Amino acid sequence: MNEQALWHQAKSAYSYAYDDHTLHILLQTASGDADRVSLVHGDPFAWKGDHEGNPIWNHAVEKMEKRYETSLFDVYFLEIRPSDLRTKYAFVIEKDGRSYAFGSRRLRPLEKADALYDTFDLSEFFNFPYIHVEDSHQTPAWVKDTIWYQIFPDRFNRVGSDNTRPWGELPVHNHRLFGGNLQGIIEKLPYLKDLGINGIYFTPIFESPSAHKYDTTDYFKIDPQFGTNADFKELVSKAHEAGIRVMLDGVFNHAGYEHPYFQDVIEKGEKSIYHDCFHIEGHPIVNFPLDENGRPVRYHNIELNFRTFAFTPHMPKWNTGQPLVRKHLLESIAYWIREYDIDGWRLDVSNEISHDFLREIKKVSRKEKADTFILGENWDSSLPWLMGDQLDSVMNYDLSYPLWKYLEHAIDLTTFRDMVTTHVMMTPKHVIRNMFNLVGSHDTIRIKRRLADDQRRVRLAYLFMFLSAGAPNIYYGDEVGLTGEHDPDNRRTMPWDEAEHDPDFNRFVRRLIELRKTRKCFMNPDFHFIDLDILAFFKQEAHDSVLVFMNNGPKKTFDIPKSLVGAYIDLFTGKKVPIHDRMTLEAYRFLVLEKEEPR
Repeated sequence: MNEQALWHQAKSAYSYAYDDHTLHILLQTASGDADRVSLVHGDPFAWKGDHEGNPIWNHAVEKMEKRYETSLFDVYFLEIRPSDLRTKYAFVIEKDGRSYAFGSRRLRPLEKADALYDTFDLSEFFNFPYIHVEDSHQTPAWVKDTIWYQIFPDRFNRVGSDNTRPWGELPVHNHRLFGGNLQGIIEKLPYLKDLGINGIYFTPIFESPSAHKYDTTDYFKIDPQFGTNADFKELVSKAHEAGIRVMLDGVFNHAGYEHPYFQDVIEKGEKSIYHDCFHIEGHPIVNFPLDENGRPVRYHNIELNFRTFAFTPHMPKWNTGQPLVRKHLLESIAYWIREYDIDGWRLDVSNEISHDFLREIKKVSRKEKADTFILGENWDSSLPWLMGDQLDSVMNYDLSYPLWKYLEHAIDLTTFRDMVTTHVMMTPKHVIRNMFNLVGSHDTIRIKRRLADDQRRVRLAYLFMFLSAGAPNIYYGDEVGLTGEHDPDNRRTMPWDEAEHDPDFNRFVRRLIELRKTRKCFMNPDFHFIDLDILAFFKQEAHDSVLVFMNNGPKKTFDIPKSLVGAYIDLFTGKKVPIHDRMTLEAYRFLVLEKEEPR
């Protein structure tokens, strides 16, 4: 047995409280390294005596399911419900007629499979001491059913704006304003409702000198370019009337250079009461040239005297351990929930904010509104942030990355399946259903341009995202075929002239939204991959299932396993599709099939 591949850890992605009464237990072995795995588990205090007075531990032995397979590993799974919310557990691994016990301290051979039950040294067992309700995830129930739509406000729509810049002007520059505003968004709420959207994620809308607004000047004021606080109140109210939730982008890792606290520090130095609100590491604070508006210019290759986001003096980093900072930021978080009834916060650069402050953000938010959603911008695997006390979810780049690389032909099918399987396996099931799935955003190249402006390939990206557990997000304009390179070109204005739209792709997205809302299997976490030289898998939830084929390349003919032969219905065309022993799929085409019920 390959001991180096054998892995389990309590209170991790391999052992977690799924709900207030249920534990999910996973064990990793090397591929093909076990014929059978069983879990021995019981309450550590549940003992009784036999007729001779010998102690007997009250325990259960259950076979584990081999749920995930990659090229290197097999992962076994079991769901248990400890009657008293405590459990000690160990694994019995059987291979080629031999048995092994695997506990928290060692792997050891057993004379027979049930030998572990005769020795009750529970100090060698893994321990989940207690399932605490207050430690469990309390993610709002509405999140998993959301179809998100991300709006970059300056570029979405403008109504009554004084801005005369031609809408759609190219090229786009980072600080060029187009006049998109809140009244423009209100005007388009019927469009979003008709599309099937029930959640809007806004990039920042608070007062700031930039177009992107990630350098906040005033956390309590809508940027005048977008309108007023009253306009925003109207927007939220009308969105709610349309059945659409609203999530704001909170930039709490750093402030803007023009924030009054930082300006006070620049003016007064160490005498400023706000000096410790930032990470000041030297003086003078401003050791770089300023433009005619008093803003930093030509600061590259200059060692700054304060900490920032990404080495830009436009964004001085907050010291969130400082009481004045906490009071200021937490009051703003509560303010927008209490006074404007927003439904969630997306936290910018959440992985650079202290875990301690993230806990405070969640507490304050939930106190104001019990079903507030807290989303983080983490680009990497994020389990330490997703243990129930901090974030509800993160932007799911763990799914985006393998999908991008596969559709760009940068990784092969086997690697893609392994990466997706690992992501699904390592994300707790109560978390993965609430992830914020995306194929592009204001921080990435547009998915259409990433895939060489080939809408056939964009269909594959959107299809896989909508078939993945988690809430899908549409980056504004994707649904009508908007393209663009990296920032700032990915932030073009929304084309409202239908002559510029791709109607076929728009119909495709609408059908995806409809299927997502009606087919439970789309939301199931697990992909049951089929071993073909084309991407093929089942999605299943209870009695609802679909069979999916996706061809990420030229026209291909391939053999079909006998178990798949039969009559199906294409969920996108409604036509009958007979599956025989061989199938041909045109380049970059897909099939989403439902088994035809016999009459």
